[in-house]
Amino acid sequence: MVTIYGLEDASTGAAYIGCTAGKPGKRMREHRSLLKAGKHSSTKLQEAWNDHAGQFQMRVLETMPAEVLVIEKRERELSWMKHYRVQGLLLNDNELSFQPPKNAPALAAAARVANGYRPSAESNLKRRLAQLGKPKGHGAKISATKQAKNLR
Repeated sequence: MVTIYGLEDASTGAAYIGCTAGKPGKRMREHRSLLKAGKHSSTKLQEAWNDHAGQFQMRVLETMPAEVLVIEKRERELSWMKHYRVQGLLLNDNELSFQPPKNAPALAAAARVANGYRPSAESNLKRRLAQLGKPKGHGAKISATKQAKNLR
């Protein structure tokens, strides 16, 4: 079962909207742990928590069967976010959820290079040494050149 929930500030009615395929109570404990540590990714929710820590409760907004498509989950979650945003009560910093796109690591690397990041010769050497003897893939053989370097 998939649950769309709101972490609602009882004093203001503002809410952080989320979606979980797990147990809502467990998800609430995860949020609470991050909030108590001051490390939640949503700064709006963190600020609201800092102001009204004891007044938050989880409210189940909607449940769907486990077989529902990701796009349907996303549409329903966005619908609830819009409902709270129209009233000015949305605590989500942005409207991103679920997992990042598959090309996210490549995009991040390209962004680092575009912003002037250049790995040092020392970090390249460390990375190269760490990879020696490790196959590239599922059970692939180590290349002859790497084997020769390992024997020296």
